[in-house]
Amino acid sequence: MSTEPEIAEASLEPPDAPAPTEAAAPDDEEEHDWAAYYRYTLGREPRPLFSRGLEAVAAAGLEPGLAIDVGAGDGTETLRLLEAGWRVWSVDSAPASAEVLVPRVPETLRDRLEIHTVAADALDLPPFDLLYSAYVLSYLPPEAFNRLWAMARDRLRPGGFLVVNIFGDRHESAAEPDTTFLPRADVQALLEGLETIVFDEIEEEGGSFRGPIHWHLYDIVARRPG
Repeated sequence: MSTEPEIAEASLEPPDAPAPTEAAAPDDEEEHDWAAYYRYTLGREPRPLFSRGLEAVAAAGLEPGLAIDVGAGDGTETLRLLEAGWRVWSVDSAPASAEVLVPRVPETLRDRLEIHTVAADALDLPPFDLLYSAYVLSYLPPEAFNRLWAMARDRLRPGGFLVVNIFGDRHESAAEPDTTFLPRADVQALLEGLETIVFDEIEEEGGSFRGPIHWHLYDIVARRPG
């Protein structure tokens, strides 16, 4: 097997995915310099939702299988999954994501990594055991969001986990076109039939790449019953 990760190329721009604890990303109105931004964020700790998800996976005794990291960014979470023994699809629409990730992946782990440079709304998922996505899904138009969510539900293996956040309808950016910001009842409906392990609603004033905003989101860890 090749020691180089498989890279599927596509010329698609990343969605705007703000993160309240990170430094400013390139502005949408300017030419994107995602490589410089991702290099700037290298060395950060994995996001708290990711860590809670892996804790739930460990508590359930799920052995590492195939994980999908949607909106992988600088690759911090992808790298942790590889180190934990997972095979990983690292998915991001910006080619810069692969550029900053690949040099940090030890050669002994590269045969378990596939890099897919493609937008989330064009993703075709294989059967998988864990899907992690932060600050990405709600920036899909409703039709694309519903398609990806239905596919994820369908291809999540028994005993597998979804570790995601979804923005709520009181988020400051909820009126932006072609996005999917949902009320609590609609988010809960997405989880019907799954075992919900974490369902935290967060609403607060905070920071973002664009400055202070009103945050409203749901952190979710859910499992398909085995």
